[in-house]
Amino acid sequence: MTSPSLSVPLLCVALAGCGDAVATTDTLDPSTSSSSTTAEPTTAVTPTTSTTTGDETTDSGGMSASESTTTTSTTTTGPDTDTAVSATETTSTSTTDATSTSTTTSTSTTDASTSTTDSTSTTTGGVEVPETCLSADFPVKAPLCGDGGPACVTLRDEVVSANMMFRNDMPAIALDGDCEPVVLYSEAVNGYHGFYGERLGPGMWVATPTPMVVATGSLASDPDNDAVFAMVDDGAFGTSLWRRFDGQWTQEGALVGMNHVRAHQLARDGVGALHVGHVNSDFAVQHEVFDGAWSKEQVITNAEIHVRLALDAADAPRLTSWATVDATWKLHYFAPPGVTEVVAPLGSNVIERQHHDLALVGAEATPWVLLARKQADQVHHDIVLAHRTGPATWALETLASENAPADKTCDDPPPQAGVTCDFDYRTYYPLALAAGQDEVRALYVAIHRQGTLVSACEQNPLPFCYWNTQVEDRSSELRVAWPGSQPDEHQVAAVDVFTDRAAARLDTAGQIHLAFYDDPTGVGLDPLVRYVKIGGE
Repeated sequence: MTSPSLSVPLLCVALAGCGDAVATTDTLDPSTSSSSTTAEPTTAVTPTTSTTTGDETTDSGGMSASESTTTTSTTTTGPDTDTAVSATETTSTSTTDATSTSTTTSTSTTDASTSTTDSTSTTTGGVEVPETCLSADFPVKAPLCGDGGPACVTLRDEVVSANMMFRNDMPAIALDGDCEPVVLYSEAVNGYHGFYGERLGPGMWVATPTPMVVATGSLASDPDNDAVFAMVDDGAFGTSLWRRFDGQWTQEGALVGMNHVRAHQLARDGVGALHVGHVNSDFAVQHEVFDGAWSKEQVITNAEIHVRLALDAADAPRLTSWATVDATWKLHYFAPPGVTEVVAPLGSNVIERQHHDLALVGAEATPWVLLARKQADQVHHDIVLAHRTGPATWALETLASENAPADKTCDDPPPQAGVTCDFDYRTYYPLALAAGQDEVRALYVAIHRQGTLVSACEQNPLPFCYWNTQVEDRSSELRVAWPGSQPDEHQVAAVDVFTDRAAARLDTAGQIHLAFYDDPTGVGLDPLVRYVKIGGE
């Protein structure tokens, strides 16, 4: 949808990808997206490792409805002598942590009144608290919220980093053996700087700088050995694999050639091998496996950068990616070495909402895909849930649709200065899929914008007029849907979530952990890093 104001940038964070690797695919402005791809605009920046990020106290904003005030404080200690990137950042927030009724440092600690419900979770205050997230605990057997189960609510809503910084794409998230989240994120100011955030307890996060340059990255946990792997993109086509153990990073290897890596493109299989699904500098999808040495196979060409990867119970890879065929975008599914299949056409050669997600569900590892597809007017979008029903056969259902007749927008340029225009519309973005043993949940966000624009005119050198925002109110709902659900059945799990993509992990109690860049101010350039956990109340 065209922005109602030409003088105020739209959400970039998230609502544009903030300097992401492909300028043609990470923007809400249709005029800058096409079926062709261009070189990464940020690759000319020379990464530096001596910049100390800003330390500030801010209102975190954008929290859940049950929070009247959320305050974030950031404390700086001495610089990290190993990395010399920045000081260690500790963030403290007051939150809606429903699991902390009698804990002191971690929600995985419960009091004596806790009753055990299964081998991997306990109940505290009516909320399931997972005890372990080890390899043997998956796939998740606990019921997920929604679809006749418990109502979906916000269990945690916390700020990982309150620094308002320019960033790329979205953060990566993984769960450790105690089901606590760790987050890898970046700051793209005076170079690229990576940070590794760990949750110490309710509202308490510590973030330490990484020794490697991180523009974007992906995480995979090895919970049995208390280790985490990271595949990172340095913003200059360099991609390397790192292992974190006992607080230390060690480089394990690097991809050959020039490549891009984003969140949710790294997975660890049952024997410890690491799978990477990504694109190279020519935007060809690659599937690579590291088990001490690299092996590689190419899947498809002319692809968009946000490849998604999942492994079935036999560790066979499944991938999805948007790619251009016959001058139009189509979402493709791959089961190497088999042939590719089309999940759904976008219906356009211009793509603005390319983020999607992939999950494998059930004993047959049925692939499910969450995506946004254009409506016939080429402006509005539908949120679509697809699943494979047979070879090259996919069933699609529309979960939610933007409403063109109800929208009030200010798309036409003003005729003169001093004219006002009221706008009121909603936009939908697919966030993530969460899959248990035999069920799946689709998460999407509905952002409502309303306000008034006022026109101004300039002579430059010919006269032209444009809109300025006079007043604007924004609100949003993070909704949970499921197969066969109707829009009025979707449950609001969190509010004031201002992003268009998120990385998600499911713990053994069936709770969904989300990490994303959030723009609470609406300015659109410098988001904070936010973490939300949702589940049954």
